Amino acid sequence: MLQHPQVIAVAVLAFAVGVLAFVAGCTPKPPALLLEPRTAETAWSRFQEAFLQDCPTEDFSLRASVNYSSPERHSRFIISMWGRTDFPIRLDVQAGVGAMLAHWREDQDEWLGYIPSTQEAFIADTVKEGARITGLFMPMRLNTLNQLLLGCWQAIIPTHYESVEIVGNTLEYSLLTESSPLILALAPSGQPVTVRNPEPGGWIARIEQWEDNVSFQPRRISLHQEDQSAVIRIQRLESPTTPWMDKDLRLDIPPGTTIWTMSQ
Repeated sequence: MLQHPQVIAVAVLAFAVGVLAFVAGCTPKPPALLLEPRTAETAWSRFQEAFLQDCPTEDFSLRASVNYSSPERHSRFIISMWGRTDFPIRLDVQAGVGAMLAHWREDQDEWLGYIPSTQEAFIADTVKEGARITGLFMPMRLNTLNQLLLGCWQAIIPTHYESVEIVGNTLEYSLLTESSPLILALAPSGQPVTVRNPEPGGWIARIEQWEDNVSFQPRRISLHQEDQSAVIRIQRLESPTTPWMDKDLRLDIPPGTTIWTMSQ
């Protein structure tokens, strides 16, 4: 049976409209973050209120377990770190069985490391170069590490961000600091998820667990750089009742030690 061409055209148009409506209904909805235009500002404000506490220069002492992983090996260490939140900082690396592996000291100008097993000392510009030379792993300077572990966010994160991008369920804020660019990923609640250095060979610090009684202080973080990683879990953290004396923060090298200078 033949139908009038106009009737056919109307039917085809109705069918097309129905298909478009069906396809639109099946299209995935954008992430919830995209539906809130002020989410970025709100999350940043929440972060500032809850985490950018005053962080005066103070003495600290901590002990933590470290689970290190690379394609070649997996190891467990114990670290003891003490000093001041800005520098100088001392750090001892001890094997899980109790043997002392290394003694480190870093200040604003250089890093010094001593290896007891070989009676060798190494001098480098920063701990990042020194750790690599001695076969250990530390992708960031020790003051940045201790500020992360102490929850001293104001010493790491500037008060303003350059730009923000939505990535999955987090907001990534691009930041400029005196030493390097950083990207801070926040949950919509304002709680930090990761901090990373986006430069070539940069690092990522991921907050794995928070302290129960100190909301801005991590209990466990993981550090990642290329194919290496370390999970650091704080066992003890305290502020000494009396300030560290200069002799407490020195690293004395025994006589007869072979000293290698790696500084530029």
